[in-house]
Amino acid sequence: FEVVKDPRVRATDDDLREQFTWAKRAHDLLIRVHDAVVRLRDVRAQADAWAGRVQAQAVKDAARQLARALTHVEEELVQVRSDDPRMLPAKLNTRIATAMPLIEYSDSAPTAALRELVESLELRASMELAKLDRCLAEDVPPFNPACLEAGVSAIVPKARTA
Repeated sequence: FEVVKDPRVRATDDDLREQFTWAKRAHDLLIRVHDAVVRLRDVRAQADAWAGRVQAQAVKDAARQLARALTHVEEELVQVRSDDPRMLPAKLNTRIATAMPLIEYSDSAPTAALRELVESLELRASMELAKLDRCLAEDVPPFNPACLEAGVSAIVPKARTA
């Protein structure tokens, strides 16, 4: 059999390729954001677990400081304060997820406004992901010696998948 474009669709092949490119770009960005949230929640859970198991105040203080830094990034990436999206403002993951069907809605290339929206969301997400990388590089290493002094294992962040 042969796959052909619906004859009622007036979009050119280039328009459809551009639509796919922008939809994929938004989808990949959403994956990166969600992967970052999983990574930071894993690190925070490890820190909280060690803080709860040991009596060493240094570990508890370091865990609290690390959790604060991670939560600050998380709150920009996803809405953590409400299960009802109407109650509080949408965060990056919701905005990206909302842009995807807008790009895919019609059989045409995305509008300039949609392309600008995706670029803006990419920039904002990149800034937050850079904060996370900085936090993992700068805040986790000081936490680990406190753990080792208390006789517990160091935190090992998950590898980035996207």
